[in-house]
Amino acid sequence: MTHHPNVNLNSLALIREELEATIQRAAGEFEVFLLDGANTEALENCRTDMAQIGGTLRMIQFPGAALLADEISAAATDIASAGGASAEALAGALSHAFFALPRYIELVATRQTGHPMLVIPYVNELRVARRQPLIPEYHFSGEPPLQPLTDTLPAPAVASRPQELARLQQMFQVGLLAILKQQNEALNLRLIARACQRFAALTEPQASNGFWWLAAAVTERLANGGLTLNLNRRRTLGAIERLMARYVRQGEQALSGNDTTLRMELQFLLALSTPRPGLAEQVAAAFGLSPGPVDDRELARQRELMRGPGTAAIDSIVKAVKEELRQAKEILEVGSLHQSLPAEELASLRDILERVADTLQVLNLNAASDILRNQLGRIEQWTAQSSDFSTEQFLAVADALLFIESSLLGLYRQSPDAENLGQVSENMRRLVIAESQLAEAMRIVIEESQAGLTLAKRAVTTYLESGFDPIHIGNVGTTLDTVRGAMQMLGQERPAGLLRGCVGFVESCSRSRDYTDQQRQQLVETLADALISLEYYLSELAAQRTPDERILNVAEESLGALGVRT
Repeated sequence: MTHHPNVNLNSLALIREELEATIQRAAGEFEVFLLDGANTEALENCRTDMAQIGGTLRMIQFPGAALLADEISAAATDIASAGGASAEALAGALSHAFFALPRYIELVATRQTGHPMLVIPYVNELRVARRQPLIPEYHFSGEPPLQPLTDTLPAPAVASRPQELARLQQMFQVGLLAILKQQNEALNLRLIARACQRFAALTEPQASNGFWWLAAAVTERLANGGLTLNLNRRRTLGAIERLMARYVRQGEQALSGNDTTLRMELQFLLALSTPRPGLAEQVAAAFGLSPGPVDDRELARQRELMRGPGTAAIDSIVKAVKEELRQAKEILEVGSLHQSLPAEELASLRDILERVADTLQVLNLNAASDILRNQLGRIEQWTAQSSDFSTEQFLAVADALLFIESSLLGLYRQSPDAENLGQVSENMRRLVIAESQLAEAMRIVIEESQAGLTLAKRAVTTYLESGFDPIHIGNVGTTLDTVRGAMQMLGQERPAGLLRGCVGFVESCSRSRDYTDQQRQQLVETLADALISLEYYLSELAAQRTPDERILNVAEESLGALGVRT
């Protein structure tokens, strides 16, 4: 779905050059102020220029750019009297806004596309720094009317119990806290969506006018890529979690008059989201919501056009560097065998190291680049020596290359050591290499464990869909037992104990004939909660973060609800 802005493109074309020059001048004045905080004249020039730009952009019906220019002007006014952390936050937000505004204007001018919503993240970053309320995402569309529930939604299969709702609220909270820390958003969104859907399934849809199903639909779209995550949507998730906690304590009274604004936001997001098969389609139909003139997929595409090269480009650079390092290591291996290197091989090795050193600087790995440049001096000595190289000479260069490769793996893992690799001792360098190799081995074990849990979840899903045919979970116990062994090998005793409990339940469930279908479905859904919690824990281990132990509490409570003692 595309969107053609209402801006007068002809007028924009006429004044675009002057606009960009004025923005650049304002940004320059702001930089002068950052260098000399006493230069309030430069700051006033910046504020005046941006106020003028805001008025000009409004005149040509360019509302998104005009709002961002106005917020920059207001922030430039506030930063003069701000201090400490507030001034730093404003400076950072202003820097981002000065980057975004000309890029947004360029996007609209050159591609005749660019929804005003694209500027909202930058506007709200400025408003947060100024301690002002956020503007809603529907700001440029007008306040959407609340749609009543017009169709039926699934009634709860069993009566809800406060402890079950509390467990699901805790699951939601764990995922939300990790998202706020910007940790593994994809998995945590799936965790939140799962918790919200299960919460909705245990409540009466008519009594809450479908609110929890609406929340479940939006979290599902966030989890499956139908919506991207931004500052506003993080705030929306926080509002859902707070209302969940209130609902656990107060029941339906928690929704009385407290959810109107949030409900409006959720309906807008659901209509904005990119359609994906699933629960959200059913909920949107139940509320009679129809897609808007633009969807989030198109907004994400336009956002990437604004931002320029992203992580994919960086990944490509890193892969190219690793290939260069592989070629260099092959040259060194051949030279080590013959205790010499031909002149053309030495020249090739020197060229490779120079290219890699330059690329590392582009990646801001300056210390690692310096390490390679130090090796270039050794290569120059080899050129003069031509033969009779010692094995130690080759090993010294090879160790440096291995260290650089480890630093690139650290970059993928967002390791803090990757920025300061040149400041460590030789023993520390060897430790970094060893830790990298150990991390690679652990990564393989954890990936295999994650694959095992995924296989087990798929089997459980098939078991439900088949009407509880036990053949589908016949191997689940063995698969989970393998994962349990891997956890023990990694020293993760508590997850191993929980997996042992899962194995015991699966084996007893597959043999028992005492459950009704409804009871069996409830039990298997609760088992799935435990498996998802363990999957979350594994993902944290894979990212080399210290997992939040509370997610294991969720798994433990799920197994407790199944009557399994761990």
